[in-house]
Amino acid sequence: MFKKKALVLPGALLCALTLAALPALAVPAGGERANIAQRQSDRSQALMAAQRGLDEYQQRKQQYYAGLSPSHMALDVSDVQELSQARIGPGFEMHTVSPQELAAGRSDLSTMATPTGSWRFVVQVGERPVGLVTVQKTEGRWQAVSFGGAGLARELDALRQVHGNADGSNLRFIRVYQAQSDLLEVVSGKDGRARYATLQSARDALLRHGLATGSADASAGLMEAPQLLDPLRSAVSKNLDMLR
Repeated sequence: MFKKKALVLPGALLCALTLAALPALAVPAGGERANIAQRQSDRSQALMAAQRGLDEYQQRKQQYYAGLSPSHMALDVSDVQELSQARIGPGFEMHTVSPQELAAGRSDLSTMATPTGSWRFVVQVGERPVGLVTVQKTEGRWQAVSFGGAGLARELDALRQVHGNADGSNLRFIRVYQAQSDLLEVVSGKDGRARYATLQSARDALLRHGLATGSADASAGLMEAPQLLDPLRSAVSKNLDMLR
């Protein structure tokens, strides 16, 4: 039996191919064009930083940890050889909702969510998600700052396959830090409405604050914003009280 060798593309070529696969942002008329152009530039630079970061991570592990077990890896790989086959997959800009927005009593969760300035990219071996790389802009330069989150990567991949459109442009990742809750916003191609998938962190954190019990299955139904807002407000309020 002969094992097929994985095709590992050079970083620059892989980055270019991944950029081509990223969803294009619609360009509206007027002053929004400058904002869209900036977001497109940020996305491209964040992707290149993710690729550089993965290249450096692979090199460090291959140099220093070749004989160590997978427990020394931030990514879900069996050994350094498998790590060498990892590549950058789909990426997403992180959004959040501030405690002040939640406390104001607004009902449109979608418009409350704002970018955090960070991007996360799925790291894949073949088609299998093995973790995430987080990219931030520091002192004017985009760079990878952390690796990990294999469980979250698998959740997001499963949800993207079920709820994402062809290029994933109908999805937004929202992390409500003070509620310790991650959500995936899904905009319907039929009615344009935003609905939400609760990720494991949100289910764990919000069940004790009145969130209706739901399924962890990615194919399960999505939630409307009003179903989430009161549990989010309760969780944020309690967590902030504990810090006072």
